[in-house]
Formats: sequence, C-alpha cells, structure tokens
Amino acid sequence: MKCPDCGLENIPGADDCAGCSASLVNAGSLTPKRGMEKKILEGTLSDLSPKKASLVSPEDPLLKAVTAMRAAKVGCVLAVENGRCVGILSERQLILNTPETQDLAQTPVKAVMYPNPNCLREDDEVAVVFNRMAFSGHLHAPVLFKDGSYGVVSARDLLRYLCK
Repeated sequence: MKCPDCGLENIPGADDCAGCSASLVNAGSLTPKRGMEKKILEGTLSDLSPKKASLVSPEDPLLKAVTAMRAAKVGCVLAVENGRCVGILSERQLILNTPETQDLAQTPVKAVMYPNPNCLREDDEVAVVFNRMAFSGHLHAPVLFKDGSYGVVSARDLLRYLCK
C-alpha cells in the first residue's frame, strides 16, 4: 500500500506508514457503490443503535451475571473494574466454559469471562465491527461511548442493520 503523504510502499494492511508514520487506515480504501457494500463501508457503529450494557464486577458471582442478563433480556454482560472494561461474559461462554458441577453462586465472573476485550467506539465503521466479530469468533462486542459509558452490539444488531 502506497502512503499518500510520502509515497513509500508499505506492506498491505499496515495501519501507519513505515516512513512518515502517517495513518494508512483510509489509504486506498474501497469506494462503496451501493446497497449492502455502501452500508458496511459508510455506516458507523452508532447506526447499529448499541444498547446500554449490563455491568458486573469481575469479582461478582456468575449467578449475579446470569440474573443481570435475564433481567435485561440480553446475551452478555461487561465486567468493569475502576471504570474500565476488563472482560465480557456471554451466554455462550457460560454454557461452554462452566462445568455442570460449578456453583454459580461461588464462581467469580473472571473465571469464565473473555478478558481484556477491545472496545469499539461509536464512530467506528460497521466494517470494523464485522472484522472484530469475524476474527474473534464472538457474537458481542463492547462499545465505549463518548460519555465514558459502555454499550454492546451483537451479531443480531448487524443483521438487523443490513436488512433495513
């Protein structure tokens, strides 16, 4: 990929130019034509209407996380410590990573959660959400809003957005 600022040829997929450190994130990006391609490349995460996240502490018992998911009718909770998202716990992780003999009232969220997820920003492109979910294998992604609060987008939100 050629840097638009200094003209140096960089390796494909590089985020910054090796010569001048200019951002290459949008360099040589595709020009969307219409329909779904346009929605993916031009839409932002805020277009997906991320829902406010249910929050727990990583030290809270799994039972509290399950209760929070059930009450909010959502498929995941975010583990937050000192205002920072330190983990995400989904229904799928609970089912796959919790032995049947595990006491949900005694096991902390941190024992099962996915640690240190990369939080998306509400101004990230929809393409970034697709990329993160595809490469991580997760169906939910945490979102850090401009006001410092957290939200969540799901694969279902992406499908709903594309079907509009």
